[in-house]
Amino acid sequence: MRFFFFVVFLFAITATGASAKYSLCNKSSYALSASIGYVDGDRLATRGWWRLRPGQCKVALTEQTNAGRYFVFAEAIPGHQGPLRTWSGDTPLCVENSGFFNLRNQDVCRDDPMRQRKFFDVEVTEDAAGNWQTDFTEANNYTVYSAEVAGVQRLLTDMGEDVGRVDGALGRSTQRVLANYRTKKGLAEGTSIDDELIDALIDDANAREAKLGFFYCNKTDDPVWSAIGEPNDDESYGTKGWWKLAPGDCAKIIKGDLEHDHYYVYGVIEDALSERAITGGDKALCIKAVMFNANNEVACTDQDLDESLFRRVEIGGSSSATFDFLPEMFASPPTE
Repeated sequence: MRFFFFVVFLFAITATGASAKYSLCNKSSYALSASIGYVDGDRLATRGWWRLRPGQCKVALTEQTNAGRYFVFAEAIPGHQGPLRTWSGDTPLCVENSGFFNLRNQDVCRDDPMRQRKFFDVEVTEDAAGNWQTDFTEANNYTVYSAEVAGVQRLLTDMGEDVGRVDGALGRSTQRVLANYRTKKGLAEGTSIDDELIDALIDDANAREAKLGFFYCNKTDDPVWSAIGEPNDDESYGTKGWWKLAPGDCAKIIKGDLEHDHYYVYGVIEDALSERAITGGDKALCIKAVMFNANNEVACTDQDLDESLFRRVEIGGSSSATFDFLPEMFASPPTE
């Protein structure tokens, strides 16, 4: 599975109402985590995460929505199969990777690129009268209702159920699978779609995904900057980094069922005296000093990239794996 993002640029639409607000509306078949960036006095602030069920709208800002630039980002929940889908742009802003956050200092993620997301710009106009709504959409152009149905179809599909197409239509196949799921979960019988049902589906999909993938854990006493190499075919590899792992921290590097029998790992310890790379590497792959996503079919120098030795890890046919960075894996500190 390649590391890549589906990027969709969305346009905001105005909304009317008695109270000023900025709303986010999920008209996609994905359950989303959404956040917003805005000018707060003399600072640029970010706020999130709001969980948006398919077909759900929420007020993100209750403050007066002034004319000017706002920034919005959303990503699908991890429980959805396939590469992570995002609604994003070109402006990197800080977030927390989990839980609700309200950040007024954009310097907090300067040294941790995995705490940054690329927001897309929204220009709020004067005629908005203090109210604005941004919709997260797909090419299917769902309504709020059909997005809700499509979301249930997608979540059931994520758990291996056969509902046919994800199309937002509550057909017989979807009704049959839906009724069986409601019975299995002890919900009211029938084929109705409600918040309780969608939340149960989200919890089940996320729980399934949590057991899958490739994980890094830092078992050293120092921060580790990590990268990974993943096979594209017999000879070609893609590399991606960096994940900053504090001592004792773990992070999921690849989501979903693992598709290959081996991967290549790389890490650098950052301490007060030096940077020390992992040893035992046997394959030269591309890296970059900043956050990167490289295709190793082309020579690293031709891409203005550096090259480092990655260490091969065999996982057999496992659907998940964890690699521990241990102190003895890294080059010794320099002697005075």
